[in-house]
Amino acid sequence: MKTCFWEKIDDFQSINEFNRFVGWLNEQVKSGEAEEIPTGELYLEEYAGFQEKWFRHIGSGEIWRLVWPDAPFTGLFERVK
Repeated sequence: MKTCFWEKIDDFQSINEFNRFVGWLNEQVKSGEAEEIPTGELYLEEYAGFQEKWFRHIGSGEIWRLVWPDAPFTGLFERVK
């Protein structure tokens, strides 16, 4: 099993940074390093109502969630399991 080198992002500094990250994540999916999976139950109630997608890192099996920014919230990328 491979190690996942993805890192948690507690907030994105700008919408441009977020969009670049989404582009990078889409490339991970396209190259077979990751796959988008159905979103599970809400991870934390404080993020209820925010748009999010979940991704599995193929090599490690780790599952991560990407939560879209919605001012004043600046977005989030974190490991779920």
